[in-house]
Amino acid sequence: MPYILVRGNLASYGNKSPWRVLVSGLKPTDIEQLNRFASGGYCDDSTIVYMQHPCVILTALEVLGYRVVASSSTSVKQDYNEYMWTMRREFSEPDPLEQESNSKASVF
Repeated sequence: MPYILVRGNLASYGNKSPWRVLVSGLKPTDIEQLNRFASGGYCDDSTIVYMQHPCVILTALEVLGYRVVASSSTSVKQDYNEYMWTMRREFSEPDPLEQESNSKASVF
């Protein structure tokens, strides 16, 4: 099961872009599906920033098949109210380990 991490603030930062959501671990096809949402670019090779309220991004990810499996507060500064969600999606293809064991079993 692929997992992704989503971090966002529920209170406005008070500037021109009040919300910022960081999503780590998306596959390129998922990023393409989320192109309609304003992006602030990449933080690193696996994290993209969206300038949207977290509920908007979480809902879009649910439409793509992801489900929240855990959440927590990551707040360092209480007035920012930052939260982190761990999400997962079922594999659409067989698990590579299952595929390998099935091919070994068919050899015998």
